[in-house]
Amino acid sequence: MPATGLKTWVWNPLLCLALISLSPAPAQGQVATPRRLRFKVLSATQLHVSWKEPKGDFESYRFIYSTQSDTEETELEVTKKEAKVIIDFDPRKLYTVKITAVKGAQESKPLLGTFEAQLSEPDIKNVQPQNVRPKNQKDTSVTEENNEISEEINIEKISLKTHR
Repeated sequence: MPATGLKTWVWNPLLCLALISLSPAPAQGQVATPRRLRFKVLSATQLHVSWKEPKGDFESYRFIYSTQSDTEETELEVTKKEAKVIIDFDPRKLYTVKITAVKGAQESKPLLGTFEAQLSEPDIKNVQPQNVRPKNQKDTSVTEENNEISEEINIEKISLKTHR
């Protein structure tokens, strides 16, 4: 075997081994992040928050929310089957939510979002469900499908006409 053939025979497998060891591999045992955060106003006092179940195995969700005016966060444990929460709602406040999937002592990266209702001046005094509209809704979810990161969804100043 010529000397160059011997070098190729030795270095090619070593090069392949080095490249394989340096390439990123999915973490074993990591909990996937919930996806597609949605908000829906059910009434003047109830906000429905839902999301899509993450891929993979997990046991429950940790749901944390707060308002801009509150210094404390409210934390709830939500069962795997629920994937939704109805919270006491004040349309005059900006809501921030954080949802993580939990498996034992492990947690996913959080799914973060905000919701702010838009009320016109006459509606502020007379809050009715039909008068509450989304003003600012943000979902910072990351999808693992096709290894692409979804763009941030930002809906601002959506005006819906209500008939009285």
